[in-house]
Amino acid sequence: MERFAAELRSATVDGGRLVGHAAVFNRAARVTDRKGVAHWERLAPTAFDAVLSSDPDVRALINHDPNLLLARTANGTLKLDVDDDGLIFDADLPDTSYARDLRELVAGGLLTGASFAFVPGRVERSPAPDGLELRTHVEVDRVLDVSAVTYPAYAGAGVELRAVTFPAHPLRRYRTRLILARAAQKGIRP
Repeated sequence: MERFAAELRSATVDGGRLVGHAAVFNRAARVTDRKGVAHWERLAPTAFDAVLSSDPDVRALINHDPNLLLARTANGTLKLDVDDDGLIFDADLPDTSYARDLRELVAGGLLTGASFAFVPGRVERSPAPDGLELRTHVEVDRVLDVSAVTYPAYAGAGVELRAVTFPAHPLRRYRTRLILARAAQKGIRP
């Protein structure tokens, strides 16, 4: 997906919603960059702090294909948040032929992976035990999409179907944690 100038990483369906982890923290994945150079890559728990606080317009897709649009944060059909494990998403699926096909693939256990497309931000580089470089994404500049995928890059990133609704606006909990963390840095106690 070079046209996005982004990197791709690693969804489940129940009723009309697709939920899962599009990215997981602190799990290394061996990837090859556009120049053919292999390296290890992982996401720090801080990777999405700045980008999610900016209310990004992110799409949910199938296999990162923009022709297979499922949901979008701009219209409220896609919600993003972070938990201790990584970047979670909750997408209301449309009544389209490909969304119905996706429900069948996920329900049948054929499609279990998830991924995300992003523009890298701050990266820390260090040597890995096998001699390759380890690139830790400390900050992501932009999240382009989250996707149900056939081949996820990260183990642990996956999807499931859900019928219940998301408990609250996903960014509300994130923003509260962010405000509290910034206050603590300044020595302010709530």
